[in-house]
Amino acid sequence: MLRITRKRVVATTSALTVLVASILVGATMAWANGPVVHHVTAGGPDACIALGFEHPGCDANFSLVANQYAGGDVSGQYSDRFANGNGFHAVVDCLAVTGNDAWISGVITHGRIDDIDLAGLEVLTRVRDNGTSQNDPADQISFSFIDTELPDCTEQPDLPLLDTPQGQVRVR
Repeated sequence: MLRITRKRVVATTSALTVLVASILVGATMAWANGPVVHHVTAGGPDACIALGFEHPGCDANFSLVANQYAGGDVSGQYSDRFANGNGFHAVVDCLAVTGNDAWISGVITHGRIDDIDLAGLEVLTRVRDNGTSQNDPADQISFSFIDTELPDCTEQPDLPLLDTPQGQVRVR
């Protein structure tokens, strides 16, 4: 038989208070960011066919996901794998969307090009969603531009785009 003691009531009340506080903090954090106003994804082999190579992925792969919230915050991940095991992973901190074009930038958390450590450098790219139908033109991606002093992605620089017929870009 379960005895209700003062100690048990206090412990149960404390546990419920912590649970309710956790739920409220989580809801407040989600509310502060607001709903997602832009969502961008890109994935697939690099744009090798556009560069004249016979097969996709001749230089590995390219993928990203980025969200922009009504409150202005941006989150996401961005990876570009190069030949011979080189490449990087970045945390997205900027997203600009105009029509079906998106500019994404972030800071590289880890990666290399040969003996060069890329961690801490900024990276910028542009993607274009040309539709999902087989009759639509191929979606497009740009190179990953890596530097310490890149323009802010909100400036929307005219980065060259390459067709990526085996990839998929979504900008919404």
